[in-house]
Amino acid sequence: MIIHAKSRNVKTPRGFTLVELLVVIGIIAVLVGMLLPVLGKARQQAARTACLSNLKQVMTMMLIYAGDNQYQIPLGTDSSGNYQASYMIATGAAPGTTYPMWGPLYKARLMKDPRYMYCPSDTSLYHDYNGPQNAFKPEDPSLAKYGNLNNSLRSGYFLRPCDANYRPVLWKPLTVGTVTYTPIDDASGLPPDPYIWNPYPKISKMKRVAIAADIFATPQRINQRHKTGINVVYTDSSAMWVERDAFRKELPKTVKLYNSPSPTLSFQLSPVVFDGWADSFFPQSQIKTANSYLQGMWQVLDNRGK
Repeated sequence: MIIHAKSRNVKTPRGFTLVELLVVIGIIAVLVGMLLPVLGKARQQAARTACLSNLKQVMTMMLIYAGDNQYQIPLGTDSSGNYQASYMIATGAAPGTTYPMWGPLYKARLMKDPRYMYCPSDTSLYHDYNGPQNAFKPEDPSLAKYGNLNNSLRSGYFLRPCDANYRPVLWKPLTVGTVTYTPIDDASGLPPDPYIWNPYPKISKMKRVAIAADIFATPQRINQRHKTGINVVYTDSSAMWVERDAFRKELPKTVKLYNSPSPTLSFQLSPVVFDGWADSFFPQSQIKTANSYLQGMWQVLDNRGK
């Protein structure tokens, strides 16, 4: 009888009711909804920080090159003078591969870990490190062998296409017909063509100016990375974040035209046109217009560094 009485006093465990389970699931769902944006922002911030670190390494590479080459740094764009594409490392099939823009740094054996030449936030295959459209084969980046677009190997960052005074710097002489444009100054008898080759500038004459940045040729390029702005590195190796809205608010009203017979003639930058900034490259026939706007945008970055 005693044992039986004790057995009646034993309490059996009770499981969760359906209502209680639904409440717990609801609480978990709310917490997940609150945490996901925070985690997403944390990942974006980590990628932005990694991108900034990459650009600092790029500037270190540039300074090493300067120390080995009489303080000159290999800025510039291709021989067409197109500022929109100043990110190439190599172009053309072997044995005719050429090395414009970032190419001299590769040839100087300074890209020992080329991954720092690419932004970790970039979602575009066009600038993806060793991806299906951009296989890292600098000695022969030909389309037929590797699938690289336009027989070219692209880095993930913009290289400054002009000197501290915004005069274009080109990587090789341009031949038009039978005339080859060679290094000259404004006082020469040759036409002041914007695509005349100019020598690499000395870093000592470039006091805290922007040297490399996330690609900002179009809004689409910014949207493919950090969306709200870009990272920039300067000649003193400092790096900073610049909000994309700075280009609209701080763009100069005019820039000097380097292809004008008159050294005082300027190109007016229209805020209305800029607000309608195209989501694709300017056509080849409008390189002068595109270069003028991009020159103004590099001026914005320079001013931010002062």
